[in-house]
Amino acid sequence: MFALWGFPTPHRHGESSKHRKPIRKHHGSTHDSTTTKRRIDLLDLDYDVTKRMFVNTSIKETSRLDHLECILKKRYLDGSQRIPEDAKIQFYLFDKPLDGGDIPQEAPSLNYRVLESEDDGAIRVLWQGTDLKLRKPQIEVITREVASGKSVGAIRETAANLLRSSNKSREQQIQNASQIVVEAMGGLRPGPIQGNNWEARQVQTQWLCRYLLIYVRPPNDYLVLRGFNEQYVWHKPYRDSRGCADVRRTKAWLKKEVLTTAQWRKAHRRSINIDDIRFIYRGKQVNKHTHIRPGEIIDFELPRTAEDNFILAEAALVPLTETCVVCSDEKRVSEMPNRLRITASCEHDSSMCKECVASWITSSMDTVTWDRLKCPECPQLLKYDNVRAFATKEIFERYDTLAVKALLSGIPEFMWCLNPHCDSGQIYPTGCERAKCYACKHYICVRHNVPWHKGETCDEYERRTRRQRRSDMASEKHVKEITKACPGCNRNVHKYEGCDHVTCICGHEWCWLCFGKYYRDKDEFLQCHHTEECRYHTNPPNYEGGRAFMPFLDFVPPPAAPMPGGAPRDRRPPPAGPGNHHPRRFPIRDPALAQFVMRRHEDRNPFNPHANINPAQHRQRLDFFEEAMLFNLDNLAQRAERGR
Repeated sequence: MFALWGFPTPHRHGESSKHRKPIRKHHGSTHDSTTTKRRIDLLDLDYDVTKRMFVNTSIKETSRLDHLECILKKRYLDGSQRIPEDAKIQFYLFDKPLDGGDIPQEAPSLNYRVLESEDDGAIRVLWQGTDLKLRKPQIEVITREVASGKSVGAIRETAANLLRSSNKSREQQIQNASQIVVEAMGGLRPGPIQGNNWEARQVQTQWLCRYLLIYVRPPNDYLVLRGFNEQYVWHKPYRDSRGCADVRRTKAWLKKEVLTTAQWRKAHRRSINIDDIRFIYRGKQVNKHTHIRPGEIIDFELPRTAEDNFILAEAALVPLTETCVVCSDEKRVSEMPNRLRITASCEHDSSMCKECVASWITSSMDTVTWDRLKCPECPQLLKYDNVRAFATKEIFERYDTLAVKALLSGIPEFMWCLNPHCDSGQIYPTGCERAKCYACKHYICVRHNVPWHKGETCDEYERRTRRQRRSDMASEKHVKEITKACPGCNRNVHKYEGCDHVTCICGHEWCWLCFGKYYRDKDEFLQCHHTEECRYHTNPPNYEGGRAFMPFLDFVPPPAAPMPGGAPRDRRPPPAGPGNHHPRRFPIRDPALAQFVMRRHEDRNPFNPHANINPAQHRQRLDFFEEAMLFNLDNLAQRAERGR
């Protein structure tokens, strides 16, 4: 029985084996590249126009591109698909043209395009329509606009205007340019071109599409989806039983036909979840009960990562049409803030790109508190969604942490763990004295907000630390004596130098003497509601109003030096009588300017139109400085009036 078992004998180094396997010679084992063949597919990029089917042929490893050219010309000798002998055939490996004569190794297929002798390879526009007609000269106009770099939206507008002009009796069929369909025929990504901001001629470079087909859809048989400052048109949208757009299918179309196909290469596509797409219709978020009729405009939003990936993918299709006022770089519309608003409360069109806004937020986080971030172009505060839309990932995580901590600090029962190596916190029920952190397992005295005093109760700890608490209370009392509470956030503020205009870290601006609130008037000058007891009520400081920008308003001429020989003789003209009229030098024609002078003479804020003035106390004579200044201001006012 043991004889049936076989034990392998170890082969020792340097010893020859007694049992050698015979060496077998295989005929034809040497690789001959001249006889080895493989099969390859040849696909016509213009199949939608030429109708040439793909060709599967066998080639040798040493075959060259001219051999494939001969195969194609022999395959299509006659008929509408004929390839002339003098035609040039350009081969492509995916989207890369093959300029040499070698066939790439292991390439399962190649794309090709036939260029006849008089064909320059330029993009061509085709028209398809039955009721409406587009003449050849009009098609040539559209072709020239495509070649000049016009956007798809501009091509739609041009086509709509040309159709109206050439079909006067049916011009009511063209109610909106969004009815015009611009479709790519052939190439690597055939089908409708949805982006209105895409440059039409780029489809030839990016998708190898040479033919553009134009036709018209019926009125209100489309949807316009707007996002990233761009518009995308969906023709013949899905409708529900009520005739409204199906929200779920609309999101699926946006994902499938736009967000994942702007870049034809699958390796560059990014997966997007339909639930991450948020629709906004007429200022309200869309849900499954929202009724949207075809022909309307829907705004959509994506998560920050998905938005950045798509903008990068479609960058080659969108031209540089904007200029950032900060970095002076040319930008695409998708690289500017959405709807040109940094915040929803902004009343201006933003001229900064997203990168510069992100840099502004980064620098502001080091100079102001997290909840006082402002728009770089106006005083509007940035909200949570605004910071998330512009800030970098690291800065937003820092901002989010501060926001969460501020929110939790408003919960009386919440306490942070006192372990310096733990960042956790939790809510403790009322009456709890001893608690344990769920993260680091350290014990905390909830009553005194200190690490747990092991070996003594809370009453014993309180008796032991009574002297320390008295010292702390005395310190708090002294702090209240030398500080004032901010009217905005009630924080203690200590002013040890500087003017009486205080700006708290919460952003509130107030007067140190009367707690009056500072504000900006319609001319963006700094003003304050001083109380009547405040010394600045009738005599505001120099940094209020226009005094900060025009300090010459506070110029007080020095008193005239006494002249030798006594006072000079009075040379004033006699008082005006019935026959003696002496008009004042440099009369002030503008009533607003006259009020300005009167407020200044009475030591009131000249830039505050609500300041009370007494015309009886107004001085009749102006010094030389005032006359010169008012003469120039009056002339400037007259010039501005004449220029209107």
